[in-house]
Amino acid sequence: MISSRIKNDRRLIRTSRIFPAATAVLTMLALKRHYSMATADQLDWILAPTATLLAWLTPAHPVYESGVGYADFAHGIIVAPACAGVNFMIMAFGLSAFCSLAKIRRITGMWVWLSISLAGAYGYTIMINTVRIYISMVLYKAGIYGGWVTIERVHRLAGIGLYLGTLWIFFISFQRLIHLWQGTSPEISPGLPVWLPLCWYMTGAAGVPLANLLFKQGAPLLVEHLLTVMIIAPCIWGITVLVHRLLVIAWIYASLPYRSFIKR
Repeated sequence: MISSRIKNDRRLIRTSRIFPAATAVLTMLALKRHYSMATADQLDWILAPTATLLAWLTPAHPVYESGVGYADFAHGIIVAPACAGVNFMIMAFGLSAFCSLAKIRRITGMWVWLSISLAGAYGYTIMINTVRIYISMVLYKAGIYGGWVTIERVHRLAGIGLYLGTLWIFFISFQRLIHLWQGTSPEISPGLPVWLPLCWYMTGAAGVPLANLLFKQGAPLLVEHLLTVMIIAPCIWGITVLVHRLLVIAWIYASLPYRSFIKR
């Protein structure tokens, strides 16, 4: 009797996840379609706060240019649709939504978390995109270019490193938040694989452009972009995981004398 009730509860929970998951997919598709067709004026909902934050935190002061976005030509900055960061927002929202729906048991909590994921991805994207534009400002003035080292390639590498690293931070953060919300312990409750953000990023950064541009012109640029993502992203990820584990080991060894003192 009890086992039958437990099975029915689990079946109900699995069924109840279908509608929030479908809503998340439709939201991602709607954002992608809107971004692919929108003009600079239609993307003002994300370009304007990015330009404002950039003006607060950097010497640049982008001003609105109709049909273009926000520009500060003195600093060589144009906050245009290509720099909106909507693709990163879609990745962050999808990662948070799908990874967390599996852990939430209440139907109301699933819908609340979807709203939190969307709002969090939006705010996080504005912050990270501002950092990326500032890095672009610095790199634009750097005298490191020549031959194979072009502005476009350095800009792409910097974007991969920043977006991949910050997506991992976002992944860790919302996992902690879910544990707090559910009242579970990260040490006891099974966590998600650490490689999940890498796969999610590579799907968004390589899979989506491949699907969009496979039958269009510009194949050489597409091939270079795909190769860069497929090679550099795993390398950056591996180095990040290795450094993180080394820091954890170093912290454990550094805390051993303190732990032994407490036991006394």
